[in-house]
Amino acid sequence: MIITIIFLWFVLRELYPKSRYLYLYRNVINVAKSSYRMSDLGPSIMKYMQSINPRMMNDWMGYGGNDFINIYFENTLILAAIRALATMKAYVDFRRQGFDIKAVRYEDVVARPLETCQRLMEACGLPVSLAHEVVKCMQHDSQKNTKISREKLKRCRDAEVTPEIIKSMNRFATKYDLPPVSEECILEGTIAEYKELCSVCEGQYCS
Repeated sequence: MIITIIFLWFVLRELYPKSRYLYLYRNVINVAKSSYRMSDLGPSIMKYMQSINPRMMNDWMGYGGNDFINIYFENTLILAAIRALATMKAYVDFRRQGFDIKAVRYEDVVARPLETCQRLMEACGLPVSLAHEVVKCMQHDSQKNTKISREKLKRCRDAEVTPEIIKSMNRFATKYDLPPVSEECILEGTIAEYKELCSVCEGQYCS
């Protein structure tokens, strides 16, 4: 779904010139852990996740999928990390090409839901008062009664992220010109105030 949306950005801008665009991203390690838990829910979920292989995805996005032919992907964690890193790279590249899109961190939505939603409403040109309703909706499980409901995900095993796996993820982060996955990463254009963190990426990624 994320991959499809990325390709629709430019098409939608032509069709709806007044529309607003937001990109949601998350700490790459936590993305990988979440994907690992989903893969634990059954063969159908795992089969879908494995169907979008890194080479195919990177070819679609123009990042040289052939570079991944002879690379061994250790497990679901690495696969998920590559998918996250590729979309982050696409977001940064599209912004630098002049595409009007902003980003929001999943961690901010969880830690400061009301403040973050208010900023999102402002970015979208919507009444800030709607943020309260959005936060209320967030309290409900949108996947209730499905295979990936919150209740079922809580029962899934947690992944072991070893130093070797982190090293492998960092290798791909470097390939995409992104900071190490174990460091704080604030992509440019993120809807939040992070002046105190700008030194983390030396101003390259922070808004």
